[in-house]
Amino acid sequence: MYFQIKKLVPGFIKSLFWQKYLRIKFSSDNFLGKRIIFSKDLIIGKNCKIGDNVIFGSSVKLGDNISIGKDAFIENIEVDDFSSIEGKVICTGFGNGKIKIGQNSYIGLFNVLDWSNDITIGNFVHIAGPSTGLWTHTSAPMCLNGIPLENKSQKYRPTKPIVIESNVYIGGNCTIYPGITIGHHSIVTPNSAVTKDVAPFTMVGGVPAKVIKHLNGKID
Repeated sequence: MYFQIKKLVPGFIKSLFWQKYLRIKFSSDNFLGKRIIFSKDLIIGKNCKIGDNVIFGSSVKLGDNISIGKDAFIENIEVDDFSSIEGKVICTGFGNGKIKIGQNSYIGLFNVLDWSNDITIGNFVHIAGPSTGLWTHTSAPMCLNGIPLENKSQKYRPTKPIVIESNVYIGGNCTIYPGITIGHHSIVTPNSAVTKDVAPFTMVGGVPAKVIKHLNGKID
């Protein structure tokens, strides 16, 4: 046990050094909460506000004036200026997908972004919380065919990208299925399951989501 601990000590000290260095590096231009864990490849712009207990995984790039709420887990994501991610948002997945979020967009409390495939979110998109999930993979074929969890092949755990175009509102407690595109200037009402593409200027809702009405121009 002693020798095992001795082997771990140098790596632990190195990790502490890097965390201290990165906090100093980012704190001059941003407001940082307590107990943040930084990744070595993290890029943060200016005037960002990062809440307590945020964990940054690999491949994170934040623009200017970004806010991240406390207890969020952020990885494989690029966020443009003036966007906000609330607390307890989870970025999770497997494979090589990436998440891209445009300017002035909002990700609500407790939401889940699955980077198993690409997620592209435009400008002025609001995805309300709690518990809205954007899922780019499904494990249904694994269950139905009795496939072990370690088998993540496309055949039994297929993935498809999700695209949310600009000027879209998605209510809380929604599920967006793999391969879905939601057109610009659209609304998804709360508690909906979106299983088909949504055309621009359309309001949809329900399980599964169906067209409620067509939208003309701006909403007052």
